[in-house]
Amino acid sequence: MPLESEEIAEVKGLGVDIASIPRIARLVERYNTPDGTLRDRETLNLLFTLDEIDRYQSSSYPYLSLAISFATKEAVGKALGTGLVEIGWNEIEANLTEDKLTVQLYGNASIQAKRCGIQKWLATWCYWDEHVMVQVLGL
Repeated sequence: MPLESEEIAEVKGLGVDIASIPRIARLVERYNTPDGTLRDRETLNLLFTLDEIDRYQSSSYPYLSLAISFATKEAVGKALGTGLVEIGWNEIEANLTEDKLTVQLYGNASIQAKRCGIQKWLATWCYWDEHVMVQVLGL
């Protein structure tokens, strides 16, 4: 979410992560049948939210979508100063809509953000050579 011209925000946390798209593809393919149908949604839900899995299944670039989600989770954990210790992977959700990345937190991730004084997230991503990089600012 862009900042308004009069709005001044203090950066409370910064996180950056790089994810390999082929590595994410190999991870997810373990949960697919030979024809590519997702067979184990429950186990995959330990890493990704149900909405992230739905977007993956309907995306033209499914592994890119999940790599962005994965890198976002890692970057948010770094911005919170805890990594993903005591935070479930599926408590951090990346929502990519028309190349705009937003972050939603649930459970312990939301509690940790409040402890850090983070009320808003700015997130960007880029893609190159089968990798994605995500940068998040907690404001």
